[in-house]
Amino acid sequence: MSIDLQSIEKKWQKKWEEAKIFESNPDEREKFFITAAFPYLNGVLHAGHLRTFTIPEVVARYQRMKGKNVLWTFGYHVTGTPILGLAEQIKEKKENIIWAYNKLHNIPMDELLSLTTPENVVEYFSKKATETFKRMGFALDWRRNFKTDDEVFNKFIEWQFYKLKEKGYIVKGSHPVRYCPKCDNPVEDHDLLHGENATLVEYVLIKFELEFDNDRCIMPMATLRPETVFGVTNVWVNPEETYVKARVWIEKETDDGIELIDNGIWIMSKECAEKLAHQDRKVEIIKEFKGEELINKKVINPITKKEVPIFPASFVSTEIGTGCVMSVPAHAPYDYIALRDLGKVEDVGLIPLIKVEGYGKFPAKEIVEKMGIKNQNDEELLEKATNKIYKDEFHKGVLNENCGEYAGIPVREIKEKLTKDFIKKGIAEIMYEFSEENVVCRCGTKCIVKTVKGQWFIKYSDEEWKKLAHKCVDRMNFIPESARKEFHNKIDWMKDKACARKKGLGTKLPFDKEWVIESLSDSTIYMAYYTVAKFINEKGIKPEQLTEKLFDYVFLGKGNVEEIEKETELPKDLIKEMRKEFLYWYPLDWRCSAKDLVPNHLTFFIFNHVAIFPEELWPRGIVVNGYVTIEGKKLSKSKGPVLPVMEVAEKYGADVGRFYITTCAELPQDADIKFKEMERARENLIRFYEFAMEVIDLFEKDKGGELNYIDRWMLHKLYNAVKIGDEAFSNIQLRRAGLLFYELMNDIRWYKRRGGNNPKVLMEVLEVLVKLMAPFTPHLCEEIWEKMGKDTFISNEKFPEVKEEFINEDYELGEEYIRSIMDDIREIIEVTKIQPKKIYLYTADDWKYEVLEIMNENKGDNVKQLMPKIMKNEKFRRYGKEIPKLIQQLTKIGVKKPINEEEILNNAKEFLEKEFGAEVIINGEDIKGKKKYAIPYKPAIYLE
Repeated sequence: MSIDLQSIEKKWQKKWEEAKIFESNPDEREKFFITAAFPYLNGVLHAGHLRTFTIPEVVARYQRMKGKNVLWTFGYHVTGTPILGLAEQIKEKKENIIWAYNKLHNIPMDELLSLTTPENVVEYFSKKATETFKRMGFALDWRRNFKTDDEVFNKFIEWQFYKLKEKGYIVKGSHPVRYCPKCDNPVEDHDLLHGENATLVEYVLIKFELEFDNDRCIMPMATLRPETVFGVTNVWVNPEETYVKARVWIEKETDDGIELIDNGIWIMSKECAEKLAHQDRKVEIIKEFKGEELINKKVINPITKKEVPIFPASFVSTEIGTGCVMSVPAHAPYDYIALRDLGKVEDVGLIPLIKVEGYGKFPAKEIVEKMGIKNQNDEELLEKATNKIYKDEFHKGVLNENCGEYAGIPVREIKEKLTKDFIKKGIAEIMYEFSEENVVCRCGTKCIVKTVKGQWFIKYSDEEWKKLAHKCVDRMNFIPESARKEFHNKIDWMKDKACARKKGLGTKLPFDKEWVIESLSDSTIYMAYYTVAKFINEKGIKPEQLTEKLFDYVFLGKGNVEEIEKETELPKDLIKEMRKEFLYWYPLDWRCSAKDLVPNHLTFFIFNHVAIFPEELWPRGIVVNGYVTIEGKKLSKSKGPVLPVMEVAEKYGADVGRFYITTCAELPQDADIKFKEMERARENLIRFYEFAMEVIDLFEKDKGGELNYIDRWMLHKLYNAVKIGDEAFSNIQLRRAGLLFYELMNDIRWYKRRGGNNPKVLMEVLEVLVKLMAPFTPHLCEEIWEKMGKDTFISNEKFPEVKEEFINEDYELGEEYIRSIMDDIREIIEVTKIQPKKIYLYTADDWKYEVLEIMNENKGDNVKQLMPKIMKNEKFRRYGKEIPKLIQQLTKIGVKKPINEEEILNNAKEFLEKEFGAEVIINGEDIKGKKKYAIPYKPAIYLE
């Protein structure tokens, strides 16, 4: 049978659009509001989008079938610098960009070369995104669509920032940020080509001193563990790398401008000097030299006042920290092994600092020897050893007497206290680094950490605000549940964040128009805007009418409607309707996104909601899905693979893509798209359609009769699947729900093999199955539904209800029993090489079923616990020697409730005879005393 999936899909997409069945308006039904993080439009929608967006799409369709009034819609994100950068690179005809967008994003060359302005890029990709969502059959309310550069949306963002500033959450100051020197702007995750997950790491610079070229110099040591300074035995520098001698000044902001405070002459790597010049310091290089000039000189530890030597180490990277590294060999495996390789362990000794349960006096020495680490080249083992020691010391370590006044303090509590004390004493400063080395702006420039002065920040460090965010997380639902702890951690960790820049698309900061609000700051509460966007779009409301007072009333219930009507020239009834619409849909039920947005967007989403809205309107849930790879390869917009969603629709079919991407992995796991598997999914859906046509044809000729045993088994399997599916969809376990399709198709095959062919049953199975599949494969299901003679949209049908009268575990146990017997018979035939003419089956004696009944009532009891319960019945005493063995046999095969095995076998007699081409005799003559070996669920078998 030939079937054109793409034609079917386009047919039903047209019908849905004409009927406007996905436009959602408030009514008396229970509402369900679900959203996903809107796509950033600097490319076509790809495989990652396919997964993240299809999850809420399937959930939205399921909830609609559960009778809820569903709001599911999309906006488009265009804020920031990436689109500017892309337009510029296309204009310059950058070879790699032209290749990537032509070959990977499938954009024809003539269209691509026209995308030389941000406006053209936004228009092109927003049009492509809309076409793609529609082509995939997404059940979206398009009346609410917007772009983040729309002037009307800008007014909403202005309102949001006024609210945050009123609460004291928007501040101006100097803070370190990720910065692109070329764009001359702070950069956020969306602005990055590489290093999206890079955070700012705070290093403590401890100021050691040394004589160099007749000057008293500072040699700063960058460390994440300032407590280890008490155990320094030497210092490492890289003799092959370039170091500098430089005068350093602190730049201090005053009312009169920048004041320079002399901070001495420093010795550090050249790279460090360049970094510090961007972090509130002026650096004037006096001399450049190779690190070998420092070898064997002495430095003074500012804490212990001990003089320690400088040794060479090729493992020291001048790209990280200052290029000068404290050596703490008692606790750092790298330091210990390097000293051992140099033969200097005895010369400098080991200074223990931390008592750790499970370790001796010198943990690093102990773990190096235990793991058999030979030298500095065993990097993998050294890394493992380092991670283990640092983790154990952090969680279980306590500072010892060598740490002076800090002795007895747990390691996990010491860093902040030590850092403050050392800075106060003038022997330490702070320096910032990226947590990853390769942080690159989309313009292709390597980013730096820069202290920006006069920068606007969102004050995510505010402790009272954090408490509200934690309270929200405690109340929310999370899928997976493990995400709850992660969000609590992110909230604790969150620091002030730059929220505006001087360049890029977006909303002007309303109280400082020189700045533009950046892309992760204008995308936190826009789901509230969805609730009223249809009014703004359809009524042609102008930007100037969207005043602060209007939004205060709509979203917060504040203000006087008559005054707002006068100010905005909007009808009072419309203003009230907007408020009513917002209150109907809010709070948001589920927010869906991939896990890369947990540390930024999703956490900001929580912060901003609790800052602006009352508690009863705080979000209710977050769904986090894993990443997507293609044939094991990580997605890359610039290098590939990308797999545009439109390509999936045209090559495999929208329903195939939807079904495959939601069932190839459970939500928390990463999904690896394999094209052969997608092709198999396509073949299975075509078989489903063919099965449907067969059933419809059969039912037209014969409406079916009374139900027999195997009919009832099929209906039990069907409604048990409905029960499981309902629960799985409800808990957003979409793989589990989708795999029911394969299980039911297997059940149908078994039903037919067992002689089941009741048209009435098959039609009932089809009707339920098509509804179970409708959220995944709506086009195919609409087509089948129509072929069944229905004149409604299956998208608007009720999700199937469980018919409890057909749920009977005995049917399931009975068919499992038949399959088990067939396996046993085949095994005997294989071993004996007999082709039987007769098969004798003997069920167990009645007393054995009674023992099974007792075991079933006392599941989990062992033989010793079961024996008294069985033996208190006198009739079992004659079987006293057999019962322990029976208990063990039944435990091995799994304790289940007793079933009427003889009746089940008689029902399956004809089937078994047909399967094995032999006469089947049930509980006939006991040949060779076989019957005594029968136990429940394991009949004795004799072949003749």
